[in-house]
Amino acid sequence: MLSRIKQLLLLTEDDLGSTSVNHLQQSTLRIILSSGLLLVLSIAVHSSWQAYQAEAWYIIGITSGFYLTLLLALYFSAKSLALSKILLLFTVFGAGLCMLLFIDNFELSKLGVIFVYTAPVIAMLFFSRTMTIIVMLLNIIPYLFLMFGSGPISLFNISIILPSTPAYLHSLLFLFFNLCIPLAVMRVISTLKRNAVALKQQNDIISQSNNLYEDIFDHQAKATLLVNSHGAILKANTKAKSLLRIDEAADHNIKDLLKVTDNSQSCFWLGHEAECTLQATPSIHILLNHLCRTQQHHIVQLDNITPLKELHQKLTSNDQKQNLWRNYDTLTALPEQNFFLQLVKQYGECKAGSLMVIVRLANIKAFNHAHSYQAGDELLAVFARDFQLAFIENTLTARLRGVKFILWRPMPEHSTSFSDEVLTIQRLLPKQLSLSTGILQPMYEMGVSISNHTLATPELMLEQCEAALESADAYTRPISYYQADILEQRNQQLKLLAAFKKALQLDTPTLWLQPKVKPDGTIISFEALLRWQDNDGNFIAPDNLVTLAEQYGFIVQLSLSILAKAITIIKLFQQQSITYPVAINLTGSDLLCDEFYNTLIDIATHQPQLLSMLSLELTENSVVRHQQPLFNKLLVLTRLGYVIALDDFGTGQASLSTLSQLPVSTIKLDRTFLQNIPADQRQTQLIQSVMQMAKTLKLAVIIEGVETDIQRRFLQSLGAQMMQGYYFSRPLPVDHWLRQLSGFTTESSFAKPQYVAAE
Repeated sequence: MLSRIKQLLLLTEDDLGSTSVNHLQQSTLRIILSSGLLLVLSIAVHSSWQAYQAEAWYIIGITSGFYLTLLLALYFSAKSLALSKILLLFTVFGAGLCMLLFIDNFELSKLGVIFVYTAPVIAMLFFSRTMTIIVMLLNIIPYLFLMFGSGPISLFNISIILPSTPAYLHSLLFLFFNLCIPLAVMRVISTLKRNAVALKQQNDIISQSNNLYEDIFDHQAKATLLVNSHGAILKANTKAKSLLRIDEAADHNIKDLLKVTDNSQSCFWLGHEAECTLQATPSIHILLNHLCRTQQHHIVQLDNITPLKELHQKLTSNDQKQNLWRNYDTLTALPEQNFFLQLVKQYGECKAGSLMVIVRLANIKAFNHAHSYQAGDELLAVFARDFQLAFIENTLTARLRGVKFILWRPMPEHSTSFSDEVLTIQRLLPKQLSLSTGILQPMYEMGVSISNHTLATPELMLEQCEAALESADAYTRPISYYQADILEQRNQQLKLLAAFKKALQLDTPTLWLQPKVKPDGTIISFEALLRWQDNDGNFIAPDNLVTLAEQYGFIVQLSLSILAKAITIIKLFQQQSITYPVAINLTGSDLLCDEFYNTLIDIATHQPQLLSMLSLELTENSVVRHQQPLFNKLLVLTRLGYVIALDDFGTGQASLSTLSQLPVSTIKLDRTFLQNIPADQRQTQLIQSVMQMAKTLKLAVIIEGVETDIQRRFLQSLGAQMMQGYYFSRPLPVDHWLRQLSGFTTESSFAKPQYVAAE
């Protein structure tokens, strides 16, 4: 019954949320008409009965006429809103005039004037401002009569007074002023309040979107400008400011900063491409690319092509210089790999042996994202200069590729320790680099090969250095020596790498799901874990596959594949009305890659319904290693709506201040904390401390590695709310969960499944 009344009066949730003016007027009109008809019904019936007894048929006619008019107005409110509004206004004026003209009691006839005073409110609700003013002016006539009239107007000597007429009139005015009009105004005000709230929410969304796109604009991999048609710079990201050497974009015009090579292009920033030079520094060459045009402005990107220009000049100068630069790296002016190996061979006999060391600069990708690739080139050039100056006597230095540099030196005859010599090399490496962006304290990873005789070829030593470098880590093991089994291990890795790359091309790796649960086994969500079998049918540990992908540069390809598979799983879940979110594991380098990062932004933009079902997990070490550039990316992703968790918490080097800055909502306590509980009191205290810290920071905690019921019950007694581990379920194929969870739309518990051999 109540729902039907709401539908009649247009008071359902959809109606209240509608922004249509006609819809609002229709609802308000129906409220007045319906409440008026219901409330006046008893008055109309009773007055008609008294008129019937007095044989005053004209009173019944007048009363019935007004009531019929109101019914017609209600009927036409759905078909012709304009006619319905006119009928209501006519009824108000008509009722007031009837009271004024056909009541021979002056005091009672005055009530008709008061009733007509409501006409401007009706006009304001349903008509234009002009109509409202006209009605207000018309009301001056009854007002003057009320002020200066001395007696009733007796028209046609007809009187509509009945014994209960005073009660009728006062009741009519009371009901109309106290119920009908307030209910109608309440409907209008309610809609205005709703619209105000909706507008505020929309403004908040627009503000957040504006901040978000400012972040995305500012963290573009290339220098980007927003300019108007006259060339005035409206906005410039950090890289553009650095390239153009300006502090703020305001009050700058692109014509004053860049000089186009082709002088015939007056508005060069409006074309597709234009080659320019900096006005202040003509030696810097810039390629301007017009990306797109918004409604009023233009977006352009700038590329520093100075190194390419210099290289072109060097390569085209003469044949002698061509041969010279073929053997030397153009950025660092150090020998390239092949020439370096030739120089080592030409050195001669080394009686005490020799050392070859590959030096790799750590965290350069993070530096590039924090500043720019141009700044990264500057870093490599400055390091190469200082690197070469640090090893002048009896040392050959070269650049291998990327951020890898190499040196070779014979062992001094008086030296008795290869390790001491390596430590000396480590101490001689540049401690800080003076860059245009400031002072940088670099971190290094070193792979060392030792030759204590003259038979080891430079090529073999280089291969040994590469194998040793793979075991080096800037944080835990900065120096790694070649061991005989390392090369064999590396060969096995290369075989595994080839097979895994082929498997990725064939899309054979899959994702299995492991549930995250409440202490009683109720599923909360799932974690997607990579599963792949080698040619012998053995499952390869996911950590090994990820490490392999990171070492050999296809981690982004792997992560994109995992992301696509996770989205497929989510869509399968949605088809079965399964509402559990799915988490995927990422590395910091994934998010620092523009291709992967832009894919996440594209998902948030075009498939926002997936955000509530997809969460991202990053390991603590991965986050700490990349620091601020990654923080900025994570902040943008959380603003877009992604849920981010910090995985393997407690195994890395994240400080409390770092954790407080991270835009994560959940931390996953590493399984190593559970090895000796509840027997180990110190580990128990550590878990309690982490849970208390997370509560203070308003972070959820998931405890990994729960393998026994004793652990489960003990953690539950400590207040743990979410767990994950083999006690509840090992990772299982998606098909298993689809069969088990089909038909469940809310949280569900599950019987412990049969364990499978895969880890």
